[in-house]
Amino acid sequence: MYPLIRFFQEHKTEVFEIECDGKPFEMFESMRVYVERSGRSYNYLPSVKKLNVEREDELIKEEKKAKAEKASTADAQKDKNEAEKAALEKLQDGRLASVRAHMEELEGTKNLNMR
Repeated sequence: MYPLIRFFQEHKTEVFEIECDGKPFEMFESMRVYVERSGRSYNYLPSVKKLNVEREDELIKEEKKAKAEKASTADAQKDKNEAEKAALEKLQDGRLASVRAHMEELEGTKNLNMR
């Protein structure tokens, strides 16, 4: 265990641990909730209503971003599927031409004398 954390625990002081996952808004919200667990100080901080509005706006932005990413992924997958389908159709047309040529050769052999 970290010596600094152990020091505070030995002196009966609560320690707040937070993982850094790259989402600063979530980290600051977690820290705010921890600091305000005994009550909110209103000396210079924005009101709870304003914080809720900001949080809601942030969540809406994240939702829009996720939907846009999902739509772009779906479009990319659709384009990929269409390209694969076109490639398969091209191969199929090539095979069909080969079969036609073979059938024409077979038709030509019917008229040949088999002696």
